[in-house]
Amino acid sequence: MVKLFAVLFLFFISGCGRDLSDRVVLRFWHGIESPENNRLLEKKVRLFEKRNPDIKIELENIGAQDRAMPRIMTALSADRQPDLLWFAPVYTGRIAESGKLVPAEKFIEKDTGFDPSFIYEGILDSGRYNGIIYTVPFETNCLAVYYNKDHFEEAGITELPRTWEDLREAAITITEHSAESDRIERFGMLIPLGTEEWTVWTWQTFLWQAGGDILDDTMTEVRFDREPGIRALQYWSDLVHKYECAVLSERNAGYKLDPFLAGRVSMMINGPWIYPVLQQQDAVNYGSFPLPRDKTRATNIGGENLYIFKSTPTKEAAAWEFAKFIMSEDFQIEWAINTGYLPVNRRAAESAEYRQFLEENPFIKTFVDSMDFGRSRPPVKEYSRISDRIGRAVESALYLRVSPGEALRKAAQEAEDLL
Repeated sequence: MVKLFAVLFLFFISGCGRDLSDRVVLRFWHGIESPENNRLLEKKVRLFEKRNPDIKIELENIGAQDRAMPRIMTALSADRQPDLLWFAPVYTGRIAESGKLVPAEKFIEKDTGFDPSFIYEGILDSGRYNGIIYTVPFETNCLAVYYNKDHFEEAGITELPRTWEDLREAAITITEHSAESDRIERFGMLIPLGTEEWTVWTWQTFLWQAGGDILDDTMTEVRFDREPGIRALQYWSDLVHKYECAVLSERNAGYKLDPFLAGRVSMMINGPWIYPVLQQQDAVNYGSFPLPRDKTRATNIGGENLYIFKSTPTKEAAAWEFAKFIMSEDFQIEWAINTGYLPVNRRAAESAEYRQFLEENPFIKTFVDSMDFGRSRPPVKEYSRISDRIGRAVESALYLRVSPGEALRKAAQEAEDLL
């Protein structure tokens, strides 16, 4: 009996007959900021490793996406890229041009056990460049308006804004001046400031609402400097400077909740992924509503995709196993319910568990319903450089250095050169 126990013990400590040092190690870069979401990611990664004992995932947080791109491009130039990357799909083209991405389509075509029909087609297409699917969706989201319910009630606003005019009037009504001076103690709206992608991504929704677009349908002609673009940027500028009912955010931090949670602003544009943070605070009685319309309704579809970089056949195969795990129904249900992101898997979105979650969380339902009029940024490799020019134009106009028209026309000339 003692001898049998000794044999079993040796078998156990040897990893059930496996040397765990032989495991495939995948470096996974991501920029998830929420502590709650990071903890959930860690939990799910450990579950994947338990199910796949031959694979180990090393997580590394590389910070906000707006500032991570230089590090990624430097890593690609030095051939020191990670094995996996969590990043916005709009950069698929630029990163694919490096020649260091493994097209996800290669795995999709060969893996008979993977059914891509359960992934929403429009979201799967977000990772397509030059007709090839390079990246696959990790999660999706869109933009809507957060609002302070108590501020709305105090101001006597009983109907949520549906149009630009409604939004402006609500912001004016809620804005509160100091009794002792002309200083404004509370603004109705927060307007993103800065040259980085968050500002552009948010402003683009207003460009679409006004009937405009960044590029034409052929992706070869610049369109954002035309009347709809000027109208959209003038609208932002007027809220801040003419009506004084909106305040500019901290530079390149229009997504930060601090002004909203402190009660200094009553409305801000943001996504569903910060829902866990909102749930854990009790300073603000919050709600959400879809972005108001001008000529049409529009929101910007976001989210992140999973990039698989070239390495070895063994590592690439292991990376694909992780990608399938991420897109699975079980992962997507738990990730969506606990993070506020929206599921990319049709089965997850239609599950009884997720439908029950939406009934109990109308804040998130706003974003799910907004996906019906969501649009995506142009999937061109030059997008990040075009976005930089637009960001500079928006900032210049909001600082009143030049008019919206002048700012956008200058940016458009530079964008034309890039195309």
